[in-house]
Amino acid sequence: MFSRQHIVAAARGDERMDTVIRGVNLVNVFTAETYPADIGIKKDRFSAIARYENNKPTFYMEGDNEVDAQGKYAIPGFIDCHVHIESTMVTPDMFARAVLRHGTTVAVIDPHEIGNVMGAEGVSYMINASKGLPVRILTTIPSCVPAVPGVETAGAEFGPEDIAALLDNPDVVGIAELMDYVGVIKQNPRMAGIVQKGLDFGVRNEGHLPRVTGRDLHAYLAAGVNSDHESRTVEEIVEKLRAGMLIYIRESSVSQFADIAAKAWEILPHASNIAMCTDDVEPNDMLKNGQMNRVVRRCIEEGIPAPLAIRYASLNGAMRYGLHDRGAIASGYVADFSLVDSLETMQINDVYVQGEQMVKDGRIITDITTRTPPLRKNTVRLPELNEKDFIIHSPVENGTITLNTMEMTPIGTTKIGSLEIQVTDGEIRHLPEEYVFATVTGRHGQNRKPFVGVLKNSGIRSGAYATTVAHDSHNLVVAGKNARDMLMAAKQLQKSGGGLCLVEDGNVMAQVDLPIAGLMAAEPIEELSPKVEKFNEVAQSMGVKVGRRSPSMALSSLTLTVIPEIRISDLGLVDVNTQQLIPLFREE
Repeated sequence: MFSRQHIVAAARGDERMDTVIRGVNLVNVFTAETYPADIGIKKDRFSAIARYENNKPTFYMEGDNEVDAQGKYAIPGFIDCHVHIESTMVTPDMFARAVLRHGTTVAVIDPHEIGNVMGAEGVSYMINASKGLPVRILTTIPSCVPAVPGVETAGAEFGPEDIAALLDNPDVVGIAELMDYVGVIKQNPRMAGIVQKGLDFGVRNEGHLPRVTGRDLHAYLAAGVNSDHESRTVEEIVEKLRAGMLIYIRESSVSQFADIAAKAWEILPHASNIAMCTDDVEPNDMLKNGQMNRVVRRCIEEGIPAPLAIRYASLNGAMRYGLHDRGAIASGYVADFSLVDSLETMQINDVYVQGEQMVKDGRIITDITTRTPPLRKNTVRLPELNEKDFIIHSPVENGTITLNTMEMTPIGTTKIGSLEIQVTDGEIRHLPEEYVFATVTGRHGQNRKPFVGVLKNSGIRSGAYATTVAHDSHNLVVAGKNARDMLMAAKQLQKSGGGLCLVEDGNVMAQVDLPIAGLMAAEPIEELSPKVEKFNEVAQSMGVKVGRRSPSMALSSLTLTVIPEIRISDLGLVDVNTQQLIPLFREE
């Protein structure tokens, strides 16, 4: 049985501390203030904190190990409230190794990427591979496998009972983002049943509610879902905060919302229902710009006071998930913390987990590996393909026809458009300069030919771009200007087991192999990052540009059938608001 006898004895002064951090500037997330203090650690806990008065501690603590931290700041370990490990493109142990360097000590993961590819087998792999790591990884069970049944095909399908069976796993704390918000609001049987399972098990129902306000917002809350990381305007955040929804400020490789969150904070500076998450961060972005420390830094840059931003990134996340002894530097709490030189730069120097130093001068000083071997089966199962599968076959033999198209907006969302195009011999092989063919091929054994649509404003000037990282069903997406290069890119990823590929004039220009479910590689982020960086550089030279997204994630959300307005799946074009398929060819 765990006993605090020695921790309490050290607090009384009857025993020596194991470690004393001397003269540090402590960030108190309870009071949102910073002051000099000595921090005493016994075993895995903070035992006592001695604040300085008149340049000396209010009481003196002796320690077996003493760290001179004058000039540094001590901050609690960060808690990432919502993250997809698969988006970092590495396995859980490599993820832990990477995020620990940036001060994250708890991560709440949503393995719905691999769940959509491999079902319960994939989710169980992520749970098992996350055990025993220095970063405590908590799991939320995917709610949207697939995101919207009937308009897309995933590698599995989870109903309420499938999710209930996974909720019994250790360190499962909730049901992951309920992206089918239309289904929740309208109380369709599948989504209402899934939400009810979360309520029955007493776990968190995590939200995903972009651009939803008014009565629909309150219907979503009334259903039993009360968090969101998809708010995109100041007005939306303010309305949701006032309604009692917990808002996660997000800075990812796909979307950056610290600026609008800070403006909302100016309107509601006393709001307590704010935490933070990263959601999707690609490997080279993390290596260069950080992880949760990046979210904190950006919020501070936008005007949120540093102690308050750190509270959002630590204590508030701990409270969300019932981690009553984490998220703060205080007596009795688990001794997860970091030392930094500056709160403004938020560059992490040293990281301690349960009182043990894991990062020194920005470098990992302990071995971090999982006992669970990576999954090795090739999940890219495609039908026989040829060049004609990547052009549009028209119901009109010759003449003109009008197509429904997808148009990327400057912020990376989509809207429906139209294009009048010439048809020759029943085929459309060429598109105007700003348009590309966009195709989705089921890779889960559907044995169905690609659906071919048209995309505007992807930036692609030539060649083809292929990816199996295509939220959330993760079918094969290929976009390009010509069928030859598109076919070659598809075949490259079929052979490698998935990943990212760029082809131009019949030559492979860049490729990132992700053989684990077509989403991840079992290698350190430092080794994978240069490959992704090269891919991004080549993609940029080919013109790829979608909003503020990095090129490697430029098309990853094109198939995300829960983000308005129009998306594409292996079954066709999808009207997100009505959750209905819409025709490629417009009726005159």
